[in-house]
Amino acid sequence: MENKTLSKAAAMAQFRLAVIAPVIHGLYPDASRNAYYERITGNPFTLPDGSVVRYSPGTISKWVAQYQNGGIEALMPRERADKGGTRVLPDTAIEEIHRLKQAFPRLNATQIYRQLVEEGFIPATVSVCAVQRYIKHNDLKSARNPNLRDRKAFEEDAFGKLWQADTCYLPHITENGRRRRVYCIMIIDDHSRLLVGGGLFYNDTSYNFQKVLKAAVATYGIPMKLYVDNGSTYSNEQLSLICGSLGTVLLHTKVRDGASKAKVERHFRTLKERWLYTLELD
Repeated sequence: MENKTLSKAAAMAQFRLAVIAPVIHGLYPDASRNAYYERITGNPFTLPDGSVVRYSPGTISKWVAQYQNGGIEALMPRERADKGGTRVLPDTAIEEIHRLKQAFPRLNATQIYRQLVEEGFIPATVSVCAVQRYIKHNDLKSARNPNLRDRKAFEEDAFGKLWQADTCYLPHITENGRRRRVYCIMIIDDHSRLLVGGGLFYNDTSYNFQKVLKAAVATYGIPMKLYVDNGSTYSNEQLSLICGSLGTVLLHTKVRDGASKAKVERHFRTLKERWLYTLELD
């Protein structure tokens, strides 16, 4: 399977795992599994590629059985994951949507769609509905401040329900006459704020993060959810497969919404202050 196709299949498998996770962990609030299936299929789902579909309760039940029998790989679609790819908004188009909404807040979705087509960001075969859905789902409709999101205090009610992870750039150090950048990869528990994993590296790579995650899981157990950003370190098919095999739901922040991981960012600020203080003493 090609890397691009594998990435799309892994994203779809993670989406399905997120839907069935309450059943897998026994945390659905409904009276029965069937009641849960009926409730969540009452509304359409937005897939990772931006398309909107409706599922039957039987489909959700089938995903549960597939996962229990074959793990995350059983949740991967057997068809080409990029089928219907003309509906997907590429990263360049998404960046342009944010730029246009910031520069011209009163532009509506149809006007932005026309601009994207005229400038070659998307082909005319892409539906205007794809742009409308993206603007609606990313809180960009407000003409007053398109980037303002309503943030409410949130915290999981127990240890291990949600871990947040991120990378922090630290000042350069000199080693053997060579000036090198240092990166800190950190994982914290959302409820307790406990630092469950961390490490200092010369490279911010997916391999280094996975080393930190492996050590954290070995020490503190498997988290129910992992919340990370969209950088290549945290958004790749290997991490999706790892989380799927563990039964961990992999969640990514919205585009340009790094502030949603404010709890881990506060840890980074403290670390930077101590790092600079140590350098001053030296």
